[in-house]
Amino acid sequence: MKTLLIGGGGRESNIAWRLSQDSTVYAVMSHENPSIMHYVNRSGGSCITGNINDGKLIASYCLENKIDLAFINSDNPLEAGVVDELLSCGIPTVGPTRSGAEIEWNKSFALELMREILPEYTPRFWIAKDSESLKYAFDEIISMNMVIVVKPKGLTGGKGVKVMGKHLMNYDETKQYAAELLEKSAEVILVEKIEGIEFTIMALTDGKNVVYPPATYDYPYRFDNDKGPGTGGMGTFTDKTLPLPFMTDKDYEQCMYVIERVVYELNRIGRHFNGVLNAGFFLTRDGIKFMEFNSRLGDPEGINVLSVLDTSFVETLDMIRRNDLKQLKFKDQASVVKYLVTPEYAIKSGDPYTFEMDVSAIKSDGIHVFFASAVGTENENVYKTVGTSRVVALTALADTVPEAASQIDVSLKRNVSGPLQYRTDIGTYDNIEMLKRVVADW
Repeated sequence: MKTLLIGGGGRESNIAWRLSQDSTVYAVMSHENPSIMHYVNRSGGSCITGNINDGKLIASYCLENKIDLAFINSDNPLEAGVVDELLSCGIPTVGPTRSGAEIEWNKSFALELMREILPEYTPRFWIAKDSESLKYAFDEIISMNMVIVVKPKGLTGGKGVKVMGKHLMNYDETKQYAAELLEKSAEVILVEKIEGIEFTIMALTDGKNVVYPPATYDYPYRFDNDKGPGTGGMGTFTDKTLPLPFMTDKDYEQCMYVIERVVYELNRIGRHFNGVLNAGFFLTRDGIKFMEFNSRLGDPEGINVLSVLDTSFVETLDMIRRNDLKQLKFKDQASVVKYLVTPEYAIKSGDPYTFEMDVSAIKSDGIHVFFASAVGTENENVYKTVGTSRVVALTALADTVPEAASQIDVSLKRNVSGPLQYRTDIGTYDNIEMLKRVVADW
């Protein structure tokens, strides 16, 4: 079977690895990602660089290479309607159409859908479309002395959301930021800040049947102890069980109920949705609360899920394409992902860096390496960053989360040199015990 992926990040590198195990892989990349190129070449496929949001380019490439199955799993291409274009050309494709993916690229749509079908799981929110409605919203919010989160309507790559008390110190700063966002787009969203622990579940669905992998815990802030600006994700972990260490089976079951209701509703209103419904939740003292939806595998959460998936990923995608998704197997192991980033990541722009990484030695330590914003150089084990985004993801599996995290740290110290940075507290014993104490104190 010939399969196609698009994109150039660490998540796409991970997807290329899984696809290459059972198919010939083709790729349209935003830049020459070393990991994707390795897996494409190893499988006997081919790749090009180009605009990954250009549906006509990608469809033409698929037809030229007689692609049997395309997997579209990046936020901007989904919003751009790449799936719509491929389906219109008769190319078998897994991923939601633009209409289905609106549950991610239009946060207003997602919140309004949840308020309609599952209000008990939905935080209070306001959608401001002009200065008058923004003033009215803040009058209500201030009268209730409510702490809020300010969100753009559309895609932000995890970097546009700001939280009162963490990024915005008072109502004046919050108003100013909301007004700035409103100038740039048609809407700004103000959401009640939920006190709790964030986590995600990336459910796989064919539009009717749903399969649930282990929940993922994300470290979205730039520095240790959740300091600094929000990012696209500095790292993640899954446990050996479906729930995370601080969750109960009942917590997980509530999330399953929410996801199943949403998949059913999307199908009922005629929005083509298959692939991954990535649901973000808060665990609170009052139970589960909804945060947001993504319409694809998260990055880095998707790396965790595919790393512990013990069923062929190609077979999984083919079942989704045939609307016949059955139960999948997951490894009885915990997983940890850590991202290496440039010093300027999520802070400011900067010049490219070179760094050294002995990939073979890291792999011999039992750790997978997935390049993201980096390219190879003419010198072996020397790489160059692309922009100031996340550079490379490292993934380990072990019996416990802290063991997997420690394996990565030890290998990094031995086999990587240069200016790249990472969070040292991801998946540590102390961090997990702290999360458990938060829940126990409720």
